[in-house]
Amino acid sequence: MKITQASVNRPVLTTMIVLIVMILGFIALTRLPIDLMPDVSSPTISISTSYANANPMAMEELVTRVIEEAVSAVPGVEEISSQSSEGNSNVQVAFKWGSDLETAANDIRERLDRIISRLPQEASRPSLRKFDLAATPVINLGVTSKMEAIELRMMIDDQIKHRLERVAGVASVDIRGGLEKEIHVNLNLTKIQSLNLSPDQISQKIKAANVNIPIGEINQGNYQLSVRVPGVYENLDQLANTVIAQRNGVNILLKDILK
Repeated sequence: MKITQASVNRPVLTTMIVLIVMILGFIALTRLPIDLMPDVSSPTISISTSYANANPMAMEELVTRVIEEAVSAVPGVEEISSQSSEGNSNVQVAFKWGSDLETAANDIRERLDRIISRLPQEASRPSLRKFDLAATPVINLGVTSKMEAIELRMMIDDQIKHRLERVAGVASVDIRGGLEKEIHVNLNLTKIQSLNLSPDQISQKIKAANVNIPIGEINQGNYQLSVRVPGVYENLDQLANTVIAQRNGVNILLKDILK
């Protein structure tokens, strides 16, 4: 009742107070920053590790659990979640709000360095990535066509992607989906067993043959030329004629052990 009575008895003062509040509110409204994608850094660090050809159970046992045990003692950790799939392990480490992610990331790297020797030798070194809302795609574009799926993917990769990347304001362009061209090597189990070969040996031979090897430089006048031995496969015949092994002085070619 005192506020009501004072407002009625002093109308000028009441009007001045209301006007002052309205003016301050208007000034605050006009200066209030508005951001469609505000800079919000979630205190989360993702640890990714790859281990080629390992099934999800092996990834869980040999990689994911080892990493979880290592980072569980890092100060400030609030929650740890993980996902293991074929050849990939992803561990999400959530910290308390207000935690210094730079310090947390250094602590995680230090603990991961201690358990590197416990991971499989063929596994990649764990990589850290901080959660960044700005990395979320702003625009998702879908492409459909009557073309073959492989041809459509190749056209997008070769002709469209680099043009989109040149658009002002575009940070990056990621292509997902579609089909990519690949070559399947179907081995004859009976033949490789009779030759005492393993799929790993064959895979290593193919990888070793499918590389460009630099062999040095040649100085010719004012020019310095880099010399390399081209070894990347250019057609299926070159792949089929890859030497896999030797038996009694005879070269065993890849095409000799295919189905």
